[in-house]
Amino acid sequence: MTHSVRLIIGREGGIAAFLQAWPGTRVVELAGGWQAIPVDETLYDAVVAAHPDAVRAEALDFAPAGLDAALAAATAGGGALAYVETEYFGGTGGQSAMAYVDGAVKMEPARAEWAGPINQALRRIGVVPEGEKDAFDTIGLGERRTMEDYEPGGPVRLRGVHAEPAKPAEAEKAFVPLWKIALVIVAMIAVGVFVAVANP
Repeated sequence: MTHSVRLIIGREGGIAAFLQAWPGTRVVELAGGWQAIPVDETLYDAVVAAHPDAVRAEALDFAPAGLDAALAAATAGGGALAYVETEYFGGTGGQSAMAYVDGAVKMEPARAEWAGPINQALRRIGVVPEGEKDAFDTIGLGERRTMEDYEPGGPVRLRGVHAEPAKPAEAEKAFVPLWKIALVIVAMIAVGVFVAVANP
């Protein structure tokens, strides 16, 4: 199964401050009032350009260098943000995460092959797992497995769930193409000619 995302997760103050500091970013609603900001190419390039001397933490494979400073700045006035990334394909891969609360590191960047860092980071920013779910599934990250799932249309696999119902089959059958009508007319003429010729 594939799971490949790069996201900033939070809600309220932290998300609002990040959106204000980085124009052009957008937010995607998750479960429980949580939100995700996709770290797309535009945001990646902007963060790198704003922090030219920054070095990406070794535990992070895809985060732009300087993202830690951006998260610290966005949460300095109050709030919490986590950066999460996954890269799984065919059962192999890994995940990384870090978290900032009130402008300070709440969880240093960490990486693991299986579950761990993302759930830890989400709990550090206040995600409370529900029932049998972990923090990851509580906010719906399991439903959105690729960056395309964070496009405005929503998760690719779930698109169309709320689409208009399909027209009944009868409505489709009510339309008869012109070529079929012409074919019937030609056949009727041919039968008429045959009957006229056969009965002199």
